[in-house]
Formats: sequence, C-alpha cells, structure tokens
Amino acid sequence: MRGTIRSVPMSEPVRRLPLPAAVPTDRARAFAETLAVAKGKHVLIPLRGHPDPDGIACALAQAHIAQRLGVALTTVGYCHDLSHRENRALVKLLGVELRKIKSIKDVAHVDYLAFVDAHDLDPDLTDADGLEVLTIVDHHRAHTPPKARFVDLRLDAAATATIFVEYLAELAPLDADVEEDRRIATALMHGLATDTDDFVLARAADFRAASALSEVCDRDLLADLSRRLIAPSAMDVISRALSALNVRRNFAMSGVGFIPDTERDTIAQAADFLVRREDIDTVVVYGVVGDRFIEGSLRTHSPSVDPAVWLEQAFGHDDKGRAYGGGRRDKGGFRIPIGFLGRATDRAQLWQLVEHAMRNALLKQLGDEPASPPMPPVVPAPKE
Repeated sequence: MRGTIRSVPMSEPVRRLPLPAAVPTDRARAFAETLAVAKGKHVLIPLRGHPDPDGIACALAQAHIAQRLGVALTTVGYCHDLSHRENRALVKLLGVELRKIKSIKDVAHVDYLAFVDAHDLDPDLTDADGLEVLTIVDHHRAHTPPKARFVDLRLDAAATATIFVEYLAELAPLDADVEEDRRIATALMHGLATDTDDFVLARAADFRAASALSEVCDRDLLADLSRRLIAPSAMDVISRALSALNVRRNFAMSGVGFIPDTERDTIAQAADFLVRREDIDTVVVYGVVGDRFIEGSLRTHSPSVDPAVWLEQAFGHDDKGRAYGGGRRDKGGFRIPIGFLGRATDRAQLWQLVEHAMRNALLKQLGDEPASPPMPPVVPAPKE
C-alpha cells in the first residue's frame, strides 16, 4: 500500500470544512522528523492481534502522513483474522488494503517497522531481528519501556486515534473536499467511537478529536459502520455464558467452552453483555479458541480494578517475560497457549481441565479459596 487507500464511492459529508489546524506540538514535529528518516524506504506496520477499528484507522493515518513525507511504501499487515463483523465491514466499506502475513519475511524488502495502537510486535511474528522500529504510537500501558526512535505513549487518551488526529492537524490537515481524506476521517471517528464505548469513556482530548473529525467524516458511512448487530453465533455464546455464570460478590466469571477461530470475538461480546448485570461490576468470560489458546475478556466498571494489572497478576507471564493479559481502563483480554493439551481427543475432559485451572486462577486473584472437586459442569462444544 503506497500510503493511500483505494477509492470507493461515498456520499457527500454533511459539512465541507477542512480539519481546523491545531496548536503546533513538539510531538507531532518529532513524529514527522522521525518518519522522514524513511524517505524513499518501505515501512511495515504490523498490527498486533486481531485488527480493531482504532488500530486499522491509525495505520491508515500514518500511511497518509508518511506519503506526504516521502516514504515510498507503507504496508499494513496483520497475522490474526479479522474476526469481528464490524472490523470486516470497516475494511470492506472503506476499501482498506491490509495484507495477511504469517511472518515479516512475507513482506519483501522492509526497511523499518512502525507500531500503532501497540508498543511491541505480535508474539506470532518472530522474525523481525535486524529491523529497526521507527515509531511507536499507542495509548496502552507498557510493562517495560518501549524501544523505538520515536515513542508517543499517552495513557490520557482513550484511543490512539486521538493522537493521530493531532498529528494530522499539524502535519497533513484533512480536507472534506478530498475523498481520501474523508475516508481517513471516517475510519478515525469509528476507531474513536469503538475504543471509547461510544464516547462513554472519552476524555477531553478524545472529544476535541471527535469534534474536528465531525467536520470531515462521511456521516452516512459512519452510520453504516456503527450498526451494532449481534450475530446468531454471538447470541449462542451469550446464552452459554449465562448458563455457566458463577457470581462471587460483585465479580462474575463464565467459561463458554470451545470457540472457532472465526468467532473469537463472541467471547468479548458475552463479557460486554454480562457486565451490565446490576449486582456485579467486573466479569471475566473465557473459552478455548481454535483448540490452541485459552482466550478471555475482562469487563469492569469498578474504579479499583485496573484490567492490565489484574490480568497480569492472575495469569502471569510467558517465558519471555511478556504478560499473558493486557488492557485499559474498563476492559482487558488475555491469551494463554494451551500447549500439548490441545492434542487431547477427549474434548470434555480437556474442557474440565481448562475450567478447573481458570477458576482456580480467578478465585485466587479474588482472594477466595480455589475451587475443589467435584468438577464444574462441562459446557458443550458448538456444532461446527
């Protein structure tokens, strides 16, 4: 992708105004100076995990700025499936070019790496030795100081899109008369909305960014992207989560059994649903995804629960010192390799082992006594 997005038909915006210029910032200038090092070069932005709207939008924004600064080629890559319906819709409706990769070597002649909405490389991409990380722009807490020529890590932003709106205003102002600019603004607005839970968690900087984008983005397309439909598979997982719900005081946990790779986001949707129950403020939903990983989602509205810290304490680190879980103010997720147990042919027995281990870890984190036999009921695997 050469710093641009393919053209797709779009309706006219409600108002046709340029993005207002922001007060010059040292960080925006430093970002531009660092990115200019790659003039005439090829930059790979490897999105971490399953790409979400905030990460996708920020990658497009960086590609747009990079083109203005003379970067010859920006490729946006991802190694995990676009598993959520909304994310697939974003890519389709905006005509976004993303490249599925299994390794860095799948992309020829990469000169630099750049991270957006993440501060390190996805663990499944292990062949980046010798490639310099040029820029890191993120709003998540880092367990160790990120290493790159330029690092902009802001915990006071609820979405990385907020940071890129500031960069764009200073370095490459968006114009409502330019179709490509409208697409980028629409993607950033959608990223803001999803990462702030429709602005419930937005802070002052996020609202300022949304105000600027509202003058440029395509409202009709944004409405299409924002339709929050629930697939039948998600409803099935929500039903299983309700059936297996275990409530301890104001905390709830639920195991939903075996989930196909393509449906992994249903775990998060189940957690989003359960946390709305009036007598709990924190919930963890987990399952076995693709017979390879135990994956789960934490949702909370408790001011005393820091999802990243809570999950790190509950599940620890891998052999490279990386936490199995991470998160932000109200939500988090974790992914733990299931290892040799994944070869088990008795899925009912495998699920009992997973369920027992998970409940013990969660109860220990709560300060309660670990679960003891008899084993909890088995959640049946979905029909595939």
